[in-house]
Amino acid sequence: MKVVGMIPARLESSRLPEKALIDICGLPMVVHTYKRSRYAKKLDDLYVVTDSDKIRQTVEQHGGKALMTGRHHKTGSDRLAEACKYIDCDIVVNIQGDEPLVDPDHIDAIVTPLIEDPTLQISVGVTRYNKKNSPSDIKAVLDLEGNILYCSRTDLPSDARTPVHDMLKMCFIVPFRKDFLLQYASWQPTPLESIEFNEYLRVLEHGVRIRGVYVENAKISVDTYDDLKEVHELMEKDTLRLRYQK
Repeated sequence: MKVVGMIPARLESSRLPEKALIDICGLPMVVHTYKRSRYAKKLDDLYVVTDSDKIRQTVEQHGGKALMTGRHHKTGSDRLAEACKYIDCDIVVNIQGDEPLVDPDHIDAIVTPLIEDPTLQISVGVTRYNKKNSPSDIKAVLDLEGNILYCSRTDLPSDARTPVHDMLKMCFIVPFRKDFLLQYASWQPTPLESIEFNEYLRVLEHGVRIRGVYVENAKISVDTYDDLKEVHELMEKDTLRLRYQK
């Protein structure tokens, strides 16, 4: 079984212009994501997938591999569906380019259920989270078998009647079985997906189960200047960075 990691990255970002190429401790953000992901033992190959020649050149200058796609894609998953048509693989792992502190052990843990269970089509990481009223983070609730019941930008579960101290946040390492990714991309956006701006609701609205895989201490993605400041501080003390940045 061949497992390929793909990192979708685009240049446009409304809150952080050219976010993928922002310097963090001497390397562009997407390069950190690429170099860290290479340490995942379950990945047989790895690419940055982009519609930007500037991103492609940057990745290749740092020794990485990149695939170009069209500019019309509305989601990262749709972008990967185009790219994976030309790649021989069984599983495509979507690794978000704005998570420069991604843990390669988390990639291995989250892809393992698809390797071991042929009935699963998709899985996603979830991690403990307690920040309230943060619409940039997608929270999830699970059923008793660990599958995603629902995921939302609002806080889940509700604390209207019972205090909720810990939630689960989705961390976007998302393995797809290749055939399912191509099927998913052929579906039109669904009602809840469009309301929430959450592409994974398209999967749930079609009745396909998503396995949630708990990981400890997943770091934040970079969506705002405050996030960027926090990631800078964490990266300066990060030990994995010392392995790939001499």
